[in-house]
Amino acid sequence: MAARPVWSRKRLVSTYYDTADRALLRDGTVLRVRQAGGRRHIQTVKSAGDGASFLGRGEWEDAIAGASPDPHAAQSGRFLPPDIAPRLCPAFRTEIMRRSLRLEPEPGTRIEAAIDRGRIRAGDRTEPVCEIELELKDGSPTALYDAALKLLEAAPIRVEVRSKAERGYRLAAGGDAATAHFDGGELDPAESGEAVLHGVGRACVAQLLANEAAALAGDAEGVHQMRIALRRLRAILSAFGIMIPKERRAPFDADLRWLGDALAAARNLDVFTGELIGPARAAQIDGVFLERLGKAAERRRRRAYASARRAIRSPRYTALLLRLMRWFDDRLWRGRSDAANRLDAPIAVLAPALLDRRRRKAQKRSRNLADQSPKQRHKLRIALKKLRYTTELFASLYDPDEAKRFIRRLKHLQTRLGDANDVRVGRKLVAELAPSRGGKAEVAKVGNRMLDWHADRLAEAEPKLLKQVRELYRAPRFWPMPPSAPDQDATR
Repeated sequence: MAARPVWSRKRLVSTYYDTADRALLRDGTVLRVRQAGGRRHIQTVKSAGDGASFLGRGEWEDAIAGASPDPHAAQSGRFLPPDIAPRLCPAFRTEIMRRSLRLEPEPGTRIEAAIDRGRIRAGDRTEPVCEIELELKDGSPTALYDAALKLLEAAPIRVEVRSKAERGYRLAAGGDAATAHFDGGELDPAESGEAVLHGVGRACVAQLLANEAAALAGDAEGVHQMRIALRRLRAILSAFGIMIPKERRAPFDADLRWLGDALAAARNLDVFTGELIGPARAAQIDGVFLERLGKAAERRRRRAYASARRAIRSPRYTALLLRLMRWFDDRLWRGRSDAANRLDAPIAVLAPALLDRRRRKAQKRSRNLADQSPKQRHKLRIALKKLRYTTELFASLYDPDEAKRFIRRLKHLQTRLGDANDVRVGRKLVAELAPSRGGKAEVAKVGNRMLDWHADRLAEAEPKLLKQVRELYRAPRFWPMPPSAPDQDATR
């Protein structure tokens, strides 16, 4: 008979310290003094991640004599310089009941699994804690993802990459869930394509995770930033697609599309109410019926947000995150193909061909623009968006002013084509919200008159749009011509 697992149980009370102006937080350092049974105190300093993994953080600890920070502690004290140590004061505290268990999923791999229940306290504000914390003691970091995926099969867990310290600082600040933008940093021309793919992939997933709380709270910007993170991730995977075996990236395609669609309805209704109905209301277009349309849209918007929340809280979403994080941290795009090995080349060598490829695809979508249907223009907008994301990724390799000018052109075109696409989507929404029959017929008429008003304004700017597209492709490249273009057929 297999031995029953042995659980340990203990109460952990931890006080987190910082200066009043949050000097440690600004430095990416966390200082904690934990009372771990009786009068024993442990001082711990944690650093921000080193970029190698979603889960990695530096950690140094010492047993100290009392409950106050000790700047002379052998390991952790060196992070408390003389100008900071005298100014330290309690920032918040955690009160946790922990049950822990050692796991050995395979030889050479040891994981400590801890079930934490309790509270974070900051002044008179509190926040509950109910989580399973996995800490790798020995073995490959990917073992943590495998363990989490196993847990997901048994219970509807969710990923929480914010530490208790991050949550405590937010609680102490009294702020609502914040939104976060993409932070890819600057590229080193000598770093490999693989290193860039790893870094930008992690940044996209980090942006997705960082905006979860805001999206769940019904914040329109939170949903918008999650969609941007998804689109940027898909665009970057597509940009590097010629060097990633298709079978290694294909498993994500369906789930990434599913999540994008799950968030799209909420975003479309945000745009419909804010950027289509809002200006029309200000222009006093059929006020009474437009107000009825606005109320119908708001009801649909609330349902769309409820649907988005269900998707974000679903096991499918959690599984997608874990698989993506594992894929990037373990660099699972590698295969035996010659194309995959090209990722070893410096990014300065690879970038021109990848930019050229994106530019060619966008230019192809731009042909006969004046005669294109709204659906064709939507595809052009997507191609330009992919070109923009790829350009923004590689911009730091080239002249900053020239790159900014090119990106600015792309943004202008995206905005104009985006406005047209909003009207196209708006037609569908009006038909759903106010069928052109029965008591809602007049509301439908007003909705379409509103959209006609927006379409007329866009038509006036059509000559300028056509001119801007021509200027985009006439402008010289700010990147060098690649020695040879990649095989286009291999990228399809």
